Amino acid sequence: MYSLDDLKLFVRTAELENLSAAARELDRTAATASAALIRLEQRLSARLFARTTRRMRLTEEGRVFLDAARKALAALEEGEGALAEQREELAGPLRLSAPADLGRTLLRGWLDDFLQAHAQLSLELSIGDTLADLYRSNVDLAVRVGWLEDSGLVRRQLALTRRVAVAAPAYLARCGMPVSPEALAQHQMLCLAPGGQARMRWPFRSRQARLEVEASGRRTSDDGAVVRDWALAGHGIAFKSWFDVAADVSAGRLVLLFPGWYQDSVPLQLVFLQSRFPSYRQRRLIEFLQARFAAFDADYPFPG
Repeated sequence: MYSLDDLKLFVRTAELENLSAAARELDRTAATASAALIRLEQRLSARLFARTTRRMRLTEEGRVFLDAARKALAALEEGEGALAEQREELAGPLRLSAPADLGRTLLRGWLDDFLQAHAQLSLELSIGDTLADLYRSNVDLAVRVGWLEDSGLVRRQLALTRRVAVAAPAYLARCGMPVSPEALAQHQMLCLAPGGQARMRWPFRSRQARLEVEASGRRTSDDGAVVRDWALAGHGIAFKSWFDVAADVSAGRLVLLFPGWYQDSVPLQLVFLQSRFPSYRQRRLIEFLQARFAAFDADYPFPG
């Protein structure tokens, strides 16, 4: 029989291309991890990795076995989930990645409520605007905004959202109210540039026209929460998801600019790898978040 722990180690080593990193993640020593892979190769009579000093790359035999190992682990996970569902039991880890501002302003509190209701769950929440690599990171689910092209990802839509231009009353009192998106060139634009993105464009549409404005300004960050904080402090105009700023607009902390000019609606989605069948606890989390976003939409309907 194959050891479940050895299969998990093999899969994570293949994904990370590093045995030491996989061993640390699975709380194993380097020596026991190395012995486990040797044991697995001996059982299969096959060499699974081409080893170098820095990386471990799958051989052709390793790639064939990786697909089988992932399916086996997914089947076991599905079986565990079916038993948990039968017992209506939510237990075990949830590993979620989310954009910075959305994670801090909405998801963190909602996830606290979810954990409060299910005492046997644990949570690892990774927050940041650089997209998590689901193939290499130890993340089960990731929140993504926009249309996705990766065919290896399964999507579960949470809501639709739009980005809007907003500024603090103090900034508008000091610098004036821009009358249209074209006027942004005369204002300080607060730029979000995840992953070192060099150029940013803000798209707008109305019933009659579409246009894009190149974003430029003295302040640029790769963290959406920082951009929102700058806007609240009166440093300029931000282009943010409605979910990030709806409460601020409702409370008067930020002003919605350019009525009639908005971005097209885009999906807010939870994504996961096709090879990782979502467990019962993950499916329940998806349903929980869908309900919370629906309630948010009812409390803060998009204007216009």
